[in-house]
Amino acid sequence: MPDVGKSARAAMIGLAALLVAAAGTASAADRYWPPIVDPPTGQYTPGRWVWADLVTADVAAAADFYGQVFGWTFETYGAEDDRDTYTLALADGLPIGGLVFDQRAMKGKTPSARWIGLMSVPDVRAAADAVTKGGGQVMVAPTMLGERGETAVFKDPEGTLFGVVRSKNGDPADYVGDLNEWIWLDLWTADVEQATKFYSAVAGYQVLPLEQQGLRSGAHLLSGNYVRAGVMQKNDPSVSAVWLPYLRVADAKATADKARAAGGKVLREPVSMGRAIVAILADPTGAPVGVVQLPGMEAQR
Repeated sequence: MPDVGKSARAAMIGLAALLVAAAGTASAADRYWPPIVDPPTGQYTPGRWVWADLVTADVAAAADFYGQVFGWTFETYGAEDDRDTYTLALADGLPIGGLVFDQRAMKGKTPSARWIGLMSVPDVRAAADAVTKGGGQVMVAPTMLGERGETAVFKDPEGTLFGVVRSKNGDPADYVGDLNEWIWLDLWTADVEQATKFYSAVAGYQVLPLEQQGLRSGAHLLSGNYVRAGVMQKNDPSVSAVWLPYLRVADAKATADKARAAGGKVLREPVSMGRAIVAILADPTGAPVGVVQLPGMEAQR
């Protein structure tokens, strides 16, 4: 596993601070938090990761990168000052995440931005209780964030940040992500058994252990009869535990080349893993993101 965790702390603290500010001050609470789905669906898929926010010290640079590499478009809400705005990211017109500014996502001269995933849960407060009982920490207590809905931010027992949400308008349709959309998340952890027990208690996951598969060993988390995420054993004890999101692409090698040309880095060159080809990139502001190329006709869906 590449080093995607050592510089995470500043960005993790930044998202928590951002949400605290949104909940705790009148001016910050006026920040526009767009809905996860539009139009509303009124349907929910507990255990599915339905959103992701990028906390970065340079929203413009990040948006330029994701636009060039993945064809995303953006809508920015709020004042002209990046510190008070929310930038919505869309893949082929579909809202899939957002970009928020926080200077603490820059550690000295080292960019340390981070994508933070949000999991759909039926009861945010019950999830918070389960986090505390499981040895985690509530960083931001359940808070209503505009059109998004009730949201909370936690640390798991290893200190890895993640969020949960009860969307105001429902969750997106439950399908395998199309090209340039989120398709997967992996938690790289030092203790697979502890992590699966913790997340099962928080979100009601079923756990499917995996046999050793080349670079991957660990377990899958299932809900609603679908596999939602992986919990993988990290092999380097010096690397921090981290949630790593993946985007679906048609050609992993071409995407890696685009990432370099757009000012990003390739942390892991494309490699075959079972039926998929996987690479790990970092955007110019330091946020790691995986890409997955599926075989044959699947890549054309």
